Amino acid sequence: MNKPILFLFDLDATLVRTGGAGMLAMNQAFTEYFGWQDALSHISPAGRTDTSIAHELSNKYQGRDMAEDEMGNGFARYLGLLVEKLETAKNFRVLPGIRAFLEKAQAQKDYVLALGTGNLEQGARIKLEPPDLNRFFPFGGFGSEAVVRSELLRIAVARAEDATCQKISMERVLVIGDTQHDIRAGKEIGARTVGVATGPYTTRQLSEHQPDLVLENFTQILELDRFLSGF
Repeated sequence: MNKPILFLFDLDATLVRTGGAGMLAMNQAFTEYFGWQDALSHISPAGRTDTSIAHELSNKYQGRDMAEDEMGNGFARYLGLLVEKLETAKNFRVLPGIRAFLEKAQAQKDYVLALGTGNLEQGARIKLEPPDLNRFFPFGGFGSEAVVRSELLRIAVARAEDATCQKISMERVLVIGDTQHDIRAGKEIGARTVGVATGPYTTRQLSEHQPDLVLENFTQILELDRFLSGF
């Protein structure tokens, strides 16, 4: 068996779009629990960890980081609302080429799939349940485990090493996401990076952050295969 290649996937706007369900659920939860109306409209949440978003909002409205019990209660309400919002989301969709790539990658013995997402783990699982994508990602690193994105990526790498019983070189770790935060975090751990323009940024904007590869979406399988052949 060849040494494994680890794919660490961001979730929102990389794997799926939830039709705004995540933001609606978090805004409502923070309104109900803290009284902060439409709080996420005042910050840039794309590519951020859920815990870093909570701390930023708490500092904005309360002048301090969010306390552990506040975060636990606020996120508990968010997760319940997330289930409800997804049930009525009209524009939920898996992004182009994703399902076909995951099916192909799962069949490759030297490919390991994992999540590297700023979502809370339970939130990530809730979002991936409707399209049956959880089966591709037995483990990962999550925003419920780290405030800083690079740290959750390191957690995911450690879990992949445990799962494969092999040391994984960072040169064979591929961090995939739709924002500069994904690219920056991947570079911080020494991984290779792929920017995919299925989120708020164009290929040109993503290229400014110098990822190893930029794709419009995952239908560009020839470009991706060519890139992977160099590993």
